[in-house]
Amino acid sequence: MENCNEKRPVVAAELQTQKETTEESTKSTERNIFKIESDLLIYKLFYFGFGGAIGCVFPFLSVYYKQLGFSPNQIGIISGVRPLIGFMSGPLWGSIADRCRIRKMMMLISTFGWLTFLMGIGFVPPAATTDKNCQLELVFVNSTLGLHNTSSGKDALSSVYKKLSTSEQNKLLEDRGWMFVDSQLIRVFGMVIALVILGEIVQSPLSALSDSGCIEHIGMENVDKYGFQRCWASFGFGLLSLVVGAVINKTRTPVEVCGISVTFSDYHVAFYFFAGCMIIVIISAFMFSFPHEKAAKADNKPKPNIKHTFKLFMTPHYCSWLVCMFVMGMCNGVIWAFLYWHMENLGASQLLIGLSSVVNNIAEIITFFVIFPLIKKVGVMPFMILGILGYIARFCVFAFINNPWFILPVEVLQGFTFAGVWCVLTVYFCNAVPMEMLGTLQGIIHGVYWGLGSGTGSMIGGILVEELGAKNTFWVFAGVSGFNLITFSIVQILAKKPEASKYEELVD
Repeated sequence: MENCNEKRPVVAAELQTQKETTEESTKSTERNIFKIESDLLIYKLFYFGFGGAIGCVFPFLSVYYKQLGFSPNQIGIISGVRPLIGFMSGPLWGSIADRCRIRKMMMLISTFGWLTFLMGIGFVPPAATTDKNCQLELVFVNSTLGLHNTSSGKDALSSVYKKLSTSEQNKLLEDRGWMFVDSQLIRVFGMVIALVILGEIVQSPLSALSDSGCIEHIGMENVDKYGFQRCWASFGFGLLSLVVGAVINKTRTPVEVCGISVTFSDYHVAFYFFAGCMIIVIISAFMFSFPHEKAAKADNKPKPNIKHTFKLFMTPHYCSWLVCMFVMGMCNGVIWAFLYWHMENLGASQLLIGLSSVVNNIAEIITFFVIFPLIKKVGVMPFMILGILGYIARFCVFAFINNPWFILPVEVLQGFTFAGVWCVLTVYFCNAVPMEMLGTLQGIIHGVYWGLGSGTGSMIGGILVEELGAKNTFWVFAGVSGFNLITFSIVQILAKKPEASKYEELVD
């Protein structure tokens, strides 16, 4: 009895200490949320400009390409080639930047290159519209929809169009290539895909290098602050996509082709806003610092060997994370390439498309704020599972609904499918490599998720949308996400995490 009584004060003291630690952690988190630390202001500014630049253009690229006359398959190719190029070039540039210790120089080159080539895409001269393909398109409509209309002349397609159901009209307008002069349309497609490839080659390391610079500055012991910086990208993305969507919505004008009224918008607006955001990115990029890189140069440390990072992903445990990340990147690529396309086919305005971006970015911001304390309490696996479940739910809703306004509530799940998963990946992998390897590591993570995964998803999505339609494509990827959840969970149970001691830094 006496022993029990002696232990009670000790246990009570331990519980009190744990309580105080938890309270202090909570207070620290609250301070970090509401306090803008001067040394971190530059990262907030960079992420705001970077997210805003993406929000100005990327939500509208698929509908911009559609307006240029590209087919779903062509849009899938463009949307897929860009990240696939990023997958190949991103890790390469990241490893070169680590090896040669030129992260800042690489970052600035990437910034200027992205601005140059993306502006080029926005100002490619479009193909001219024509009424010469009306009869040919009427034959296609008859064969596709099983009609037997034998009318001819300029207005024949218009008379058939008016008799079609809403879904059949949407299917006719999914591919607008018949509205344009064929030779000019081929030229425009070639110019756009060339600019996309060149732009991605130089732009691919930018996001990875900025993340590695931010994490290197705050240190892994303060990694919870990463979320407070990264959320500014979501804030910039949501704000600028809403503003640009509203402005583009004001530029909508009807154009009559073959007697059918088709709405066209002025997407130059998006690229003007993009240039403005890139000025913020360039200014802040000049002020980035990489303290570990500077210290290594000053001390003449041996250059890091990039085999360290690549060796990490050869183990079954980490390889399964890589595969899961790839599949989630595929799902993200399909949504990026065809959700707004699908919404427009359902009758959504550019303002509604902008609102959907705002909703999912508010969800991202909230998740970035609260995710790291929760990771410390429950670990990383619950958030990976929630992320995959979020994709399943989103795809099911996209496939089921007919009113685009119903998409807004489900976009809240973007907080789990992107922000939660991205923070988990950052914490999990950055703890496995030394600071000298962060550029290479982030290049691999960005390359697999945004590059190989997103690119494959966009290309496969383009083929499936053209063959099956957008709704059936979303059902397919709901099933893919379910399979990903099952396989990832099984491998995590069976494959043990390698000991950290096996991956000590390799140097020359």
